[in-house]
Amino acid sequence: MNFNNLSNETKAKLHKELLENAMSVGGKNFFLQMIEDTRKEKPNPLLNKTAIFHYTSGKVSLSKSIYKDTLTTLFSAMRKEEKDGDMLDGLKPKEYKNFMNMMRTLKPVEVQVIPKDIENCTGFKFSILDSTVEKNTKITLMFKIIFFYNIEFAKKALNYEIKE
Repeated sequence: MNFNNLSNETKAKLHKELLENAMSVGGKNFFLQMIEDTRKEKPNPLLNKTAIFHYTSGKVSLSKSIYKDTLTTLFSAMRKEEKDGDMLDGLKPKEYKNFMNMMRTLKPVEVQVIPKDIENCTGFKFSILDSTVEKNTKITLMFKIIFFYNIEFAKKALNYEIKE
């Protein structure tokens, strides 16, 4: 996804949400450092059996550990959603079953980012899947930004200036 192709309303909403989350972990630089640390980690930090990943200035914890098959299916769903707009349209029955199982597994999972040793910072929480619209589950933008999109997307969103 390209930040410049988004509508001004979406850009402003995303900027506010990202800025709020960045300030809750100590600022823009701490937020971007968390993304960079997440990308450097091999294997993917989402696969930790303890469901906790420590980065330079805090930790990211999941309410449930994720297995490699589920993560692979999630990334496939993300790519399909980016390309087609919907992750379930036009799937073969076996793929559909895999995507539905992944969605059932990840729907209750909550990701919590907790900063350490930073005064007045509470961190933030977000879900992996957004099911606010019935029959149209999507992967949350915050999850994509932290674990999937290029860091330049986050930088552009954080530095976006809202025009009245």
